[in-house]
Amino acid sequence: AVFKEPATGAPRLACGSWRGVSIFDAVSGGDALLECDAGDEVVNALVAFKDLATGAPRLASCADDKKVRVFDPVAGGEALVVLEGHADYVRALTAFTDPATGELRLVSGSDDSTVRVWNPAASGAAIEVEPEGHSGIVRAMVTFVDPATGALRVATGSNDETIRVWDAETGGGLLVIDVGSDVFALAFFVDPATGAP
Repeated sequence: AVFKEPATGAPRLACGSWRGVSIFDAVSGGDALLECDAGDEVVNALVAFKDLATGAPRLASCADDKKVRVFDPVAGGEALVVLEGHADYVRALTAFTDPATGELRLVSGSDDSTVRVWNPAASGAAIEVEPEGHSGIVRAMVTFVDPATGALRVATGSNDETIRVWDAETGGGLLVIDVGSDVFALAFFVDPATGAP
């Protein structure tokens, strides 16, 4: 994940590993500038975003300890918020702004086959919307805006060999794509020639 140091505008690179979360200078490299305490398990995914109230950078991580953590990546150290509720490793993570409320949401996918939507501003309370549908490990996810409707969507990929597309506001399933193989990564783009997603 990449974010800018607010005081200098310098780009920073966050790295999740067996050792936790480390923050590096994205231009000059070198030793880690600081560490974030992400527990004792492997960190599987990171997402950078801005605190909507303050504009300060934030970094979320998910890990094999079944938790999602939110950090101040400029200060490092302990998590500001710890989100708990998954029953197994958490593998995938993304963030979006809820179009209905304007609040930040985090979405996590787990080996327990679930996708959870979180409100980190409300002390990490899980939102009632918890899309169901995968029968295997959820390893990948991405958010995007449907170009035809302007609605926010979340796509999730699993080792059940499917991609599922959800309505980000309601959690309702919209589309299932049978891939025929485990899904490990997802990206969204619009075809420049046709404008189609």
